[in-house]
Amino acid sequence: MAEKSTVPVKRGDGSMARWEPFAMLERLQEEMERFFGQGFPWPIAPLPRRPAPTQFVWAPRMDIFEQDGNLVIKADLPGLKKDDIEVTLDQGDLVIRGERKEEKEVKEENYYRSERSYGSFYRRLALPFDAKPEQVQAEYKDGVLEIRIPKPAESVPPPQKIAIK
Repeated sequence: MAEKSTVPVKRGDGSMARWEPFAMLERLQEEMERFFGQGFPWPIAPLPRRPAPTQFVWAPRMDIFEQDGNLVIKADLPGLKKDDIEVTLDQGDLVIRGERKEEKEVKEENYYRSERSYGSFYRRLALPFDAKPEQVQAEYKDGVLEIRIPKPAESVPPPQKIAIK
C-alpha cells in the first residue's frame, strides 16, 4: 500500500486546508485556458483532474534513532487514546496505524461552535533487521507513542590473522 502524506497549510482566512502539490499548476492551467480560450495549444498534456478528497489524511510526525542497542521510534499522536492505535510487525516491517476521532463543542451565551476532526493514518517502516515480536516494547504516554526494538547482535566474526607461508 502506498503511503500518503499531506501537510496542512493555512488559508488566507486563517483556516487550515490540505496542501496539494499540483494545485498551483492546475490553477495556472485554468487561468491560461480562460485567458487564451479553450484552443490554447499546451506544450504538455493537461493535468488530470483529481476527485476532491473525502477525508483529511494525516500522518504523525516520527523520530527514529538508535539508543542503548535499541531502535527507537517516537510518533506524535496527540489526542488519541491507546485503544485507537495499533502496532504490528508484518513481513519484517513495523506498521503503525490508527484513527483519530475528536469532537469539540463550545456553548457560550452569544455563540455556539462545534468542531469535528476525523482521520486515519497508516505508517509502514522497513526495519533493517528481523525483529522478534516478543522483544518489541511499545508505550503510549502524553500523546507520544514510543516503540523500542532491540537490535540483534552483530553476527560478523572478528578479524582473524592469516599466517603467510
